[in-house]
Amino acid sequence: MSSNSKEIWRYIPFGKYSGSKNMAIDETLLNAVINGNSPNVIRFYQWNPSTASIGKHQSFSAEIDEDGAKSHNVDIVRRISGGGAVLHESLGEITYAVICRLEDLPKIKKTLHIFDDSISTRYKIILEALACGIERLGMSINIGKIHCPALFTEGKKISGNAQIIRKNVLLQHGTILLKVFPERMYEILRAPVGISYTYMVKSVRSKVIGIMQNSKDKEINYEDIVSLMKSGFEDVFNISLEKVPFSPKEEAEIDSLIKNRYENEKWLKKYQ
Repeated sequence: MSSNSKEIWRYIPFGKYSGSKNMAIDETLLNAVINGNSPNVIRFYQWNPSTASIGKHQSFSAEIDEDGAKSHNVDIVRRISGGGAVLHESLGEITYAVICRLEDLPKIKKTLHIFDDSISTRYKIILEALACGIERLGMSINIGKIHCPALFTEGKKISGNAQIIRKNVLLQHGTILLKVFPERMYEILRAPVGISYTYMVKSVRSKVIGIMQNSKDKEINYEDIVSLMKSGFEDVFNISLEKVPFSPKEEAEIDSLIKNRYENEKWLKKYQ
């Protein structure tokens, strides 16, 4: 490869899947990179139906109102990554995932954005790519930390992120918020002990925003957002993304993980 050539990373075509399938896809891709069966991967996706996800070590009952989820036809899934409980609205966000060998994460001496020193270097380069993509939608980005490294626009959170590392391979996935529905959110997610539903709804309204609620361009669509986010990664990582669909072996592993982990009650309620 010449010095002017860009490294080729794999790009999974944009899709909308159930919560269990989305998490099975991310884990399958993580395993594929670990085993040398896939180059580093980036993908963007949505959720159908809307899904509440909880972190690997979180208590199910402390985080989720199961009756509320059922009444809104919202699925529930436990991630293999850390972080807090999140409601992934079917029309309310685009989610991204980066799966790569740690040694292949780009090394840059200085980012365009000023990151808090408490944020891990592993997060910074991915946050930089996300920030560049979002700014191409006409928004200014600032950095903050609410439970996890996050991106903010005009002081309100627009992206939250979580990660796991296995055998020196990183899986980082997170939200790119489009619209926020705080009343519905806290009919499904439980408020912290001692904090009222009303307080949490007001807090979300004051601290969280979506791209479509902030953008002056009301005609913005999912395809445009994905295209700009994709270009942000290509430019910041100095890579070219090549579309590669799932192999038959990966499809089989995805189906197995759905059945044996992500739709398995023992995994979902591992910490009750």
